[in-house]
Amino acid sequence: MMKVYQGNISKESLSLFVSDIGSGEFFSYVGHLVSLEQAISVLGLLSPDFIEIQGHIFWLPNAQQYDPKKFHLLGLVESKSNVLVQSTSRRDVERYRNIFSINQFFSKWEDAPDRPVFKVGLSKEDYRLCHLFAEQITRYWKRALAEAFPDKMFQFEIADDLLDEYGVCLTFWQECVSNSV
Repeated sequence: MMKVYQGNISKESLSLFVSDIGSGEFFSYVGHLVSLEQAISVLGLLSPDFIEIQGHIFWLPNAQQYDPKKFHLLGLVESKSNVLVQSTSRRDVERYRNIFSINQFFSKWEDAPDRPVFKVGLSKEDYRLCHLFAEQITRYWKRALAEAFPDKMFQFEIADDLLDEYGVCLTFWQECVSNSV
């Protein structure tokens, strides 16, 4: 008897792509349209650098470029009146500092003038692809955080227009396991 274990990303998501090379799987698509450098750079996105400062944990594109003068332990939180206010709680600082705006991150998009804007400046297809990308980043970053910080638990959030960022966003923070904040 054969058992099938499919990958984490549905082959149906290929139907959301603007570029259609007639492929029903990712290997042909990548083999035809993605260079080795591009593929390795994506793998780098899936395994970012992390730093721990005064009990706070943050991701950075390059931990070697960390500058404590530019990295204040201040966050933002939405007040009851929907106004953003500064906060020094670890959860709020990490939630704010760890925001990754998916659609603001990409400077290159497939040209699709016939696709109308659906949400946060994106077509329905690109919006779904941004969420798919955020879900996969979450999957890999959870694993990377668990390896780097095996004694800590993390909460992830994917949302539109998170705090002061626009579009589809991803963030994470440490779960409070004890009474410490």
